Amino acid sequence: MIPENVRKLSVLEDMLAKLEQKKNEMEKAAEAAKNNLDRARDAYNRAQSDAGHAENQLTEAKKRKEKAQNLFQTAIRDAEFSSEEAYMAAKMEEKQQHQLQMEIQQFRQEQSTLNEQIRELQQLLQDRQRTDLVAIEQQLQALKQKYEQALEKWQQSKDYFENARDLKTNIQEAAEKVAASEKQLSIIADLHDVIRGQNSQKISFERFLQMEYLEQIIEAANHRLKNMSNGQFMLIRSKRQESRGKQSGLSIDVFDSYTGQTRDVKTLSGGEKFNASLCLALGMADVIQSFQGNISIQTMFIDEGFGTLDEESLNKAIDTLVDLQKSGRMIGVISHVRELKDVFPAILEVAKSKEGVSHTKFVVK
Repeated sequence: MIPENVRKLSVLEDMLAKLEQKKNEMEKAAEAAKNNLDRARDAYNRAQSDAGHAENQLTEAKKRKEKAQNLFQTAIRDAEFSSEEAYMAAKMEEKQQHQLQMEIQQFRQEQSTLNEQIRELQQLLQDRQRTDLVAIEQQLQALKQKYEQALEKWQQSKDYFENARDLKTNIQEAAEKVAASEKQLSIIADLHDVIRGQNSQKISFERFLQMEYLEQIIEAANHRLKNMSNGQFMLIRSKRQESRGKQSGLSIDVFDSYTGQTRDVKTLSGGEKFNASLCLALGMADVIQSFQGNISIQTMFIDEGFGTLDEESLNKAIDTLVDLQKSGRMIGVISHVRELKDVFPAILEVAKSKEGVSHTKFVVK
């Protein structure tokens, strides 16, 4: 018959769960007990091994102690001590023993050194005769006299040395002053060479300033030359180096836009040169007036050159002169070109007679 307390399945399952938990706890306890037993056995085995090793060490220590005691007793007997108590009574402190050992060692070293010195002196004095002290005294007096003479010369040499050192100092100071003066002179000389054109560019300071004015004159001249040459020519300050020691910087080249090349202004034809010269003269006048406001160039004379111009160039030159005249300047032209006579309102004609006398007259239109 089933007990009443387990008739319910839930109660039975709860009891089984508790029994299963208790079983697991007992199995864990058994496992822990087994592990503790294994550790205890290992500890026991190690303890037995350590005990055996300790017994061996104890036996060995007893043997060493017995051997040391025997050696100690033998040493006491060899030292002629009646007993161990007598040895302990006669025993010094370690510090005193160390001090005595040091003194004994030092004594032996000094003794060895003295013995070596005695041996060397004996070898040195072997086969030697007694020295005559009187003769040595005389030699000593003679050497003293020579010493005093040498000392006097040395003192003189010392004075000479002091004087020479002072002289050397003065010479060095003078040399430094000379070097400083030479350095300053070199700077001044270099500056002088730069100013007078003795440099890599062969340009003096004066010419450098002239180059600046020339650049401005060329710029002013190109405004007119461009029109007079139909845009073909433009003046350029040349940067080429002059030969045979001549200074550079004031030469003029011309750029030909038709050929795309730059050449010396000397290569221009007669008419082209005249136009370039006229433009430079007018440009110079413009630049001078721009720098000096109180200077006014109202009158200009042009001597010849028009005969070398072709018709187109002549007309352009005339137009330029007319424009200048309209700006308020008085333009004087010395020329045999008839076209110019028709342009200007006032003409001073000069006629040469057969007698060699010139006659002049004004013609006002």
